[in-house]
Amino acid sequence: MKLETENLILYPLTKSLIQQILNDEVMDYSTKEWLTEDNRTLLTWMYEELYAFIPPKMGFTSWIFIEKSTNQVIGDGGYKGNPDSRGEIEIGYEIIESKRQKGYATEAIEALLEWTLTQDEVKSIIAKCHYKNIPSQSLLDKLGFKLIGEEDEMDLYQIKLEENSFLSISKYVMTGIITACLIIPIAKVVKHIKKSK
Repeated sequence: MKLETENLILYPLTKSLIQQILNDEVMDYSTKEWLTEDNRTLLTWMYEELYAFIPPKMGFTSWIFIEKSTNQVIGDGGYKGNPDSRGEIEIGYEIIESKRQKGYATEAIEALLEWTLTQDEVKSIIAKCHYKNIPSQSLLDKLGFKLIGEEDEMDLYQIKLEENSFLSISKYVMTGIITACLIIPIAKVVKHIKKSK
């Protein structure tokens, strides 16, 4: 599974992909600048703890962001586990310093939000942002998240999928496209059957 935008390719961090990254076996793209010691520690924890005991459903985990023009991993982000009983998930992201201020975070998070629209069990998304992180606050505002509170110097944002007009419209458009893709071939088959009678 992958998501593709104008400038990025996103892959979910599956257990097998994490193992390849940790063993330096990835040949298709570079992880050199992104794979810091902190990220290596996080991937090791995901591989040994998270995926071993509470494996999230495909997509409800971190994704890597690959810049098409350089073929390097320039960040990661995504969801922190499966939706809870209320249909809520938490999203987070990070872009390496040399690739910030280029719109990549917006592009990646928009792609992840669009993917989320195909997951019926998701009703709302939470994001946490340090109260001094103005760029991230602006990004969340732009994407339709609403400030709902704070926790340990972190602002809490939420987007309810059924209440967000942009996401609701996107969902209907996506449903329409999928329906059209199904109906058009069926109409052609019916037309062909009528001709052959």
